[in-house]
Amino acid sequence: MIKWLVRIGSVVGLLLIAFVGVMVLLGGGRKLVYTQASIELERSAGVVYPYLTTGSLLMKWVSGMESFQSSDELRVGQRAQVVMSIGGHRHEVTSEVLAMDPPKSFQVRIEHAEFVDTIDYLLTEQKGSHGTITTLTQRSSSQYKDLTIRLLTPLFQRDVERAMNENLATLKGLLEREPEVRAPHPMPGQTGFHGCCAPALPSQ
Repeated sequence: MIKWLVRIGSVVGLLLIAFVGVMVLLGGGRKLVYTQASIELERSAGVVYPYLTTGSLLMKWVSGMESFQSSDELRVGQRAQVVMSIGGHRHEVTSEVLAMDPPKSFQVRIEHAEFVDTIDYLLTEQKGSHGTITTLTQRSSSQYKDLTIRLLTPLFQRDVERAMNENLATLKGLLEREPEVRAPHPMPGQTGFHGCCAPALPSQ
């Protein structure tokens, strides 16, 4: 009986060593885990940017975000308390704005007891056949504090990437359902905008 227990224990130990080895070969155990996703949006960068920085707009497209509370105005160093629901569990995290260059880039750090995640948003505009197209790229650099979780990152990294792509697809649908507000063109003979606050047209 004891011999069988020893044999079973040896087999389990070998399997565990093999599993850890495979996880390391697949990239597990690293201090930093990188994930990236991008999407093309038929909107200008100026229209997209607030959806990356404003709590009430983030909650519309970031899956699982239940609340975003900040008493500060948007600036480098702004901190907010965020509640996320992931896999049926609620997590409280703190976000801090690290850098911003509207409407080209935005960087924020997400802190939790188990991980620190730095997220970069990059926005690049180009002219399309129907107007301005913005390529939005989201890059995540995650540092997990627990060694076991770091070893298991190859198992859930694809899930994280899929979630990022799904969130960006939600943002695309949200933005492109709403008509884009365009600046009015001056009328003939008019030097400024035409509207309630525009200068009067020259008399004929």
